[in-house]
Amino acid sequence: MVNTKRAKLLVKIGVVLIIFYFLGKSLYQNWGQVDFHQLHLHWGLLIVSTFWLFGYFFLFVFMWTLILKKMGISLSFLKGVKIIFYSQLGKYIPGKVWTFAGRMYFCQRMGIPNSKTFISVLLELALTTISGILVFLLGLLITPGFKINVNPFLLILLVTMLFAIIHPKILTRIINFFLRFIRKEPIIINLSFFQICIMMGYYCIIWLCFGMAFYFLINSTTFITISKVPILAGSLSVSTTIGVLTLLAPGGLGVREGVLALLLSNFFPISLAILLSVLSRIWISLGELILVGISTRIKL
Repeated sequence: MVNTKRAKLLVKIGVVLIIFYFLGKSLYQNWGQVDFHQLHLHWGLLIVSTFWLFGYFFLFVFMWTLILKKMGISLSFLKGVKIIFYSQLGKYIPGKVWTFAGRMYFCQRMGIPNSKTFISVLLELALTTISGILVFLLGLLITPGFKINVNPFLLILLVTMLFAIIHPKILTRIINFFLRFIRKEPIIINLSFFQICIMMGYYCIIWLCFGMAFYFLINSTTFITISKVPILAGSLSVSTTIGVLTLLAPGGLGVREGVLALLLSNFFPISLAILLSVLSRIWISLGELILVGISTRIKL
């Protein structure tokens, strides 16, 4: 058993190293494409980007506490901040369960039933994923020349399917279908379709807030127009989601950067796109660590 765990850990580390090797190789081979005269460091915009990033984090926490509230659980915003950001540290540990387990543990200490926490996290995951896809599709519609060509009819069909999926009855069946594979009890979502649609709208706003944060981060080093905020938000959502779903990469490390760099290459040389994607990882991680530090002052 110990050898099996060690082997899995080595495989995961190997996958991350391989991904970063190819990112680094591509960066090295295309380094000459970077026009260093266009690069700068604007501290004011970097600070503004950080405030927008904190806004994204806080809205994310607020939405989780709102989901709990709709389920009859009252949790203060500050305690929600502590629970989420303490739990977020688990995403950098190999394995995809630590963030989830951390939230379950802290909620249990608060007297919140495991079933309620479990449903709230699944709803959060479903809504963030689907809203992120919607924002990405919106970005594609209003960003001419993007390399990913989407048939308008397929786009309409996909959006229709996404809205069908978030209907409580359909979403419950989908979640319970997967729960059978991990031998968990089926859940019941006691929310109306209207309530879930409103939450979906909130999550779209949260992704756009993240896009604004990234817009200011990019402009603190180079330049991109504000009209690109929706596609930036969508690119972040898609790359983050793929990173989360990649089982072999802790915290989506490497995978997220690769996907984001590929999408950013629509606007920048691939070498600069890779630099910006890696910079965004450092920026997000530092923001999370700052909030973890602040959370130590909050009592559960």
